[in-house]
Amino acid sequence: MVSPAGRCLCLLSGLLASIGCEGEPQDLLYPVRGRITFDGRPLPRGSVTLRPESNASWHQPTGIIEPAGEYVIYTNRRAGAPPGSYKVVVFATEAATNSSGAPHPALPTSIVPARYNLSEQTPLRLDVVAQPASKAYDLELTSHENSPR
Repeated sequence: MVSPAGRCLCLLSGLLASIGCEGEPQDLLYPVRGRITFDGRPLPRGSVTLRPESNASWHQPTGIIEPAGEYVIYTNRRAGAPPGSYKVVVFATEAATNSSGAPHPALPTSIVPARYNLSEQTPLRLDVVAQPASKAYDLELTSHENSPR
């Protein structure tokens, strides 16, 4: 016969084991790296965030844009993103300056159109898969309204 404390311990152990098992599929990450351009030139700074197309995942994988326009996506401090379809949100700003070009304490200004900042408006999409095509994660931003990718 198992004591109430023993029963509680067994229940807790079972609960922890089931949480661990359920978490494993979400731990699957595929590498996501690419190059991001704006009007044909490398975007020199900013961030790229992947927003899941469905509500199946709470992850929002994110990467920092390097000066050459290259980025690598990370999820929970691990390189890669869970497989699936994503909307891509891009933030890139520059410091405000005064008329002489000196930094100004005002809020920074976006260097990409606002449509790239909102998951509801962004035309950018990515499908994270095990074996993506060459340059599948390259992103082309434009100042023109009707040029998605």
